[in-house]
This record gives sequence, C-alpha cells and structure tokens, in this order.
Amino acid sequence: MPQGLLKVAGSIDLNQFWPRGESDADTTKILVSVGGNAFQYRPNATAAFQATHAFDQAKVRGKVTKPCIDNKSRVTVRLQGIDAPELHYMPQAAKKKADQTKKQRERFLELNEKYRQKLGETATVELSTFLQQAGQDPLPCTVVTAVDHPSDVFDTYARFVGNILVTIGAQDVNVNNWIVEQGWAFPTFYTSMSDAEIEELRTKWEAGKNVANRVGKKLHRFVRMKDFNWELIYRGKGAVPEPQTDRGPVVMPKLFRRLCVWAVNSKAGMVTSNFQKYLVTTKDEFHLTDDFLEQGAAAAEVRTLDEFIDQSGKFRLTPDEMVFREKPSRLIGPDGQPVNW
Repeated sequence: MPQGLLKVAGSIDLNQFWPRGESDADTTKILVSVGGNAFQYRPNATAAFQATHAFDQAKVRGKVTKPCIDNKSRVTVRLQGIDAPELHYMPQAAKKKADQTKKQRERFLELNEKYRQKLGETATVELSTFLQQAGQDPLPCTVVTAVDHPSDVFDTYARFVGNILVTIGAQDVNVNNWIVEQGWAFPTFYTSMSDAEIEELRTKWEAGKNVANRVGKKLHRFVRMKDFNWELIYRGKGAVPEPQTDRGPVVMPKLFRRLCVWAVNSKAGMVTSNFQKYLVTTKDEFHLTDDFLEQGAAAAEVRTLDEFIDQSGKFRLTPDEMVFREKPSRLIGPDGQPVNW
C-alpha cells in the first residue's frame, strides 16, 4: 500500500465539458501552473510536502507515449476508482491495416463511429452543472494521489490517476466520491488504489446504486450483439441535452468498450469468435474485491472477464466486485532515463 502522497494545485476549465466541449464525466483536463511549485510530494504522513519537478518535460511510456504535461500546461486526469457511461467511444480495428481485406476495411469504416451509452450525456451535464455552482471558471482544484514512485502517477494512456478536490460554497468536495454517491458513475477499482480508497467508494456506491434513473438502477448485465445499440452515436459539441431520452440500460463501461470493439469488428468480418471468446484475447485481469482486500494483490487469485459470462450472455459480477490490475507504464525524463523524485 502506498505511503507517499502527491498533490497538484491547478484549475478546471468548465467549458471543456460536453456540450460546450468534449470532455466526459470521468476524464478531465486540469490546467496546471507548471512555472511554480504546482506538484508537491511527501513520502509519508509524518513528512512535510515539498515541491517536485519530476514531471517537467517527462514522458509516459505505456500503451501510448505522451508528455506528462502538454504544451498548454495541462495534465489529463482519470478520476480514480470510477467509470462513467461512455460519451464518445471509437473502437479500433482488430487487424492491422495491412492484414485487412478491402471488404473488411470498407465495412469497418462504415461502422466505425463514436458510440455512446445511455446516461453518458446526462452524467457529464450533471457533473458540469454541479461544478458551476462554485461560481468560478476556471475552478481552482487540487488533485491528489497516493503513490510511492513517479511512475505510479500516470496510467498506460498517460492520464494522471487521482481524486479531484474542489470547494463549492463552504464545502470541500471530493469529486470522485460525489459522482459515485449521486449515481452518475460506477465504482471501478484498480490495484493501484489503497484499501481505504476502495472501502470509501464502496460506501458511496451503497447510496448511489439505489438512485432512480441512474447507473445503478439501469445496470444491464447482458453483453450480446443484440445488447449493442448501433443508434447511440456521439452527437458532437453544441448538441442540446435530452435527459428524458438519455435513459435506458447501461452495460458496465469497461464491458461496453469491449462489446463495442467486438461488435464492430464482427460485423466487419475481422473477428469470428463469440464475445466470451473475444474477451479471452483482451486479457483484462482482476481480483475479486473481497479477495483483494483480504489477501492483497500478491496473493489474491487472478481472474479474467470471460470467466463470468454465462451461457445466456449475462455477466455475473457487479462493478464493485472487481479490482482490476493496472496496466504498466513508466516515466522517462528529458535525458532518456527513468524519473525519480
């Protein structure tokens, strides 16, 4: 379990959220004043925070290679421990372009839209509306994450994984907890989280999952071709929110993304297996939450998504019953060497 804590002082541009912008309810761009001492780190609870410049000109190497901080002095934050319904997910081809037939490529391009889920738009609008209550834009915030090493901060897609803290009125708010407690996002745990962080979100979910017309009550457990809605396509910036029509069944977002890739590639003829067999190839490893909390990542049994789909196409677990293994990434400094504090 991490002993250190990193905090970053920044601000959130509220115009980034759909429909004014394209950000959704669980990934945001945080403006960071990198010219000062925005990044502060302490190695343990008894130590004082000190400025760190470990991330200056550093790059993340994982599934992608990207700078930690972009050329507009921003970091992309993945809200730790949550997953909101997708707003605009575009699947990738299952085959490299050189291995595709002309027919497969043409069909894939016909189908390859930015797909969304029910409640994806509404969750984004509700988060944006809540943050606007602070009356400040950009909105000052602090992003915190429990880590011991700089390479633990960013995920394999170069997103800073942490909790966003803001002040609205006179109240300090943990945005991650708020969105789960309000029922606008599912809890989605990772091995990078501490037991305390998991337990806290589990408690928030006990309230959130019972809110009417939100993700807990609309959780759809079946993942079959007929459960994929081809008509739900991203409507772009400037569209008018339609909360009354943005209600309906919601597959767990992680499963939705896999279902989306499989459905599109199946229709294009690039995948011939059923969805359960396709999940074997994605290698999404996780631990059952109770097993993880009892034994830790080293001893808990490793499971995969395909194990839990029955013959009817029903996925047997709920989102809070899994702790996913974080895929690796590492930080490289401008000198090409690994980054340390």
